[in-house]
Amino acid sequence: MLRHIKESKGIDEGILLKEVNIVGNLCAGYGEIVINQIYQNCSSEDIEGVYIFPLPATAVISGFEAEIGGRTLKAVVEEKDKALQIYENAKIRGDSVFSLEEFSPHFFKISIGKIISGETVKIKLSYIEELDYKDSTFRLTVPAISEPKIIKSRSKIEELRSNFVNKLGIKRVKEEDFEFKVNIIIESLSKVDFRCPYHKIKVEREGNTVAKISLDESYHLMDKDFVLFINERETLEADGMIYEYKENDEEKGIVYIRMIPKLDPYEAEIKENYVFLIDISDTMKGEKLEQAKNALQLCIRNLSKGDTFDIIAMGVNLISFSKNGLIEFNADSLREASRWIDDLETEEDADIFGGIKYSLEKEGSQNTILLFTDDLVDEEEDILSYVRENIADNRIFTFGIDSSANNYFLNKLAHESYGKAEFIDMEQRIEDIVLRQFNRIKNPQVDNIQMDWGKLQVKSSYPRTIEYMYDREPFSIFANVLGEVEGKIILKGEVDGKEYVRSIDIDNFNTEENANLLKKVWARKKIRSLKINMKLQRGQKKEEMRKSLIELSKENGFISPETTFILMELREEPVLGIQLKNIIPIKVDENTLGEKIDENMESGFLYRSFTCDEDEKVYSSDNKYLDEKYTRGRLLRIIAKNQFADGAFVDYEDSNIEDKIETTSMVMLAFITGNEKIDIYTNQLNKAAAFICKSYDDINFHVRYDIIKMSIMALNKIKRKKLLKDKYILQIDHTMEKLCEVLHSKEETKHILKDLMKNSFSRNLASLFTLSEDGEYIKEEITIVEERNSIFNMAKLAVLKALSK
Repeated sequence: MLRHIKESKGIDEGILLKEVNIVGNLCAGYGEIVINQIYQNCSSEDIEGVYIFPLPATAVISGFEAEIGGRTLKAVVEEKDKALQIYENAKIRGDSVFSLEEFSPHFFKISIGKIISGETVKIKLSYIEELDYKDSTFRLTVPAISEPKIIKSRSKIEELRSNFVNKLGIKRVKEEDFEFKVNIIIESLSKVDFRCPYHKIKVEREGNTVAKISLDESYHLMDKDFVLFINERETLEADGMIYEYKENDEEKGIVYIRMIPKLDPYEAEIKENYVFLIDISDTMKGEKLEQAKNALQLCIRNLSKGDTFDIIAMGVNLISFSKNGLIEFNADSLREASRWIDDLETEEDADIFGGIKYSLEKEGSQNTILLFTDDLVDEEEDILSYVRENIADNRIFTFGIDSSANNYFLNKLAHESYGKAEFIDMEQRIEDIVLRQFNRIKNPQVDNIQMDWGKLQVKSSYPRTIEYMYDREPFSIFANVLGEVEGKIILKGEVDGKEYVRSIDIDNFNTEENANLLKKVWARKKIRSLKINMKLQRGQKKEEMRKSLIELSKENGFISPETTFILMELREEPVLGIQLKNIIPIKVDENTLGEKIDENMESGFLYRSFTCDEDEKVYSSDNKYLDEKYTRGRLLRIIAKNQFADGAFVDYEDSNIEDKIETTSMVMLAFITGNEKIDIYTNQLNKAAAFICKSYDDINFHVRYDIIKMSIMALNKIKRKKLLKDKYILQIDHTMEKLCEVLHSKEETKHILKDLMKNSFSRNLASLFTLSEDGEYIKEEITIVEERNSIFNMAKLAVLKALSK
């Protein structure tokens, strides 16, 4: 996107996008994408431009180049302190400088200097990404490359919308002058099927695990994201690949192993005891406390029948929810705990030591203790010494909120008590991190893990040691090995004292590009691991980790918390015939800076002309209020913290059973129709499905037919998405069979069952809502007054948002 900062007499056609070429290689859920773009300044004036690119959430930039007027600018990784010194020295000398900014999470912009009239600009950007994976399907998304957009003023940037370009009359490049290409090589662990919803693709296969994806026509618009779904026909619990090569006559290899443990057979119905300690000191005031309270609400809704719990608020004094120690989880205790949590307010200080003592001395034994705090603790050694002597058979899991938390102490505290520490940055949602970890605690996990590599000699591996693998969570293992692969690799571990053994068949993969990709992925994961572990260390050990992190970052070409980009200018010297290199100072800021830009902004050039009408209107959605106040993510979080103890969702707890089934079915559809990762809600969704089945049995299936239709859709979809635990599958199958029999038993309802079988899921979903008279759009009124009593409408809104994507 290009910014014109010099007043101009007129703009002919502005900046035109001439070519987009996407090249990539994907291997077993990881990918490196290279996007080449060509722009031309077709205006009569020089323009100074800014390039903007939204990265996928799991991506990191691995390269950036720009060619302008015979100059090539290339991003090079450098240590932050050195880069800052280069930048400051250049400012003192009066040299021109560039800037690269992450102005909101995963949105980058880089100024690339003046582009004269008629000049061509070539942009090459690459990034490494871990693909989104759910329901045995990987999803690759390459953000759309939009036509260049002209903006009016700095204060108006945030109002920019994708349809704004046409309202300003910017001319489109002619179709015959625009070229869009895609060339992606994919290697998979097993045979896969491909689906691309917005672009027609051509698939060329080489065997069962290698495919080339390209566009099947000479011209395609790229007005939408390039989205590719890669569905595994069969997902194994343990699978792997090896790239074998020779170096100095020595056999070497890069091994990649993927584990997705399915631990339902190990799940036992046992009573668990939980104590929640929440810091309510002044430093938690505001958003931190609200999110921590939401996390508590979600945790107690993940408890099971027979579990016991208590909550301790750590203020100047301790405030205990229960006056009689641990109490049983049921409808009454859940209702009272919810109100108690909502009423919590901050106090001047927090008695962390007192809270830990209370949980170990007053709450009995065999407890799982969860501690939420952002506080610095003065009496570190006293607390640790006390815990060592008194921990008995309890475990403490610590959650450090915000960077001000004493990470070193919280890690030591968790280690001394056989628990685990989690650290939550403020750009992360507290409740999401807490709920994920709490689900890990509640569900079976593999520990005491050992790898038997057979005859392979492991030179190095990541992770070096494997502490845990969690139920249904993909886990990756990388290794540099020597020697030939013979036999199988065996992973051994234990689940609650029972033996867990999986053998891993290793297939060869053939492309050298993917071997290099896995090396980069490995390096990125090491960097992430070092970043986390640095928080847990002090002194010399922390400095050694920092140096290792910098070295890895520079070697592999992507930035880290300790490094940043500088620009290298490459020029050919015509007389000497050599390439000259010149360092261009570049300022990188990873905070939200400067002008805010709409997060729906597509990649491309942004530029300004002062000839634009400052009074030009910017059009927005009719649903702007609801869109801004209730994102799908927020809707799901609010709904999730309003589940009742029996698994039901409903506006009012005393509602009749029909309303409970209807609302719970709509809520399940709300969660399972979007693209969000909802694995943290798996326990709650299973409880909801079980509630629906039990309720139909209790009332002998006498419910309105539209509710039956909704329930069939919800139960069938959750099963197909593989979110159900084994213990519920037979119950779900029985309920769906009976519901279908009810619809088939009467002439007036047979058409409902026929539509369910014939129509797509999206079409059946849309039929649950009020349609316009012409049937062209959904006409549904949504009223949300008090959130906890508007669950049905909030669920409907979440479904409609998913349908509109």
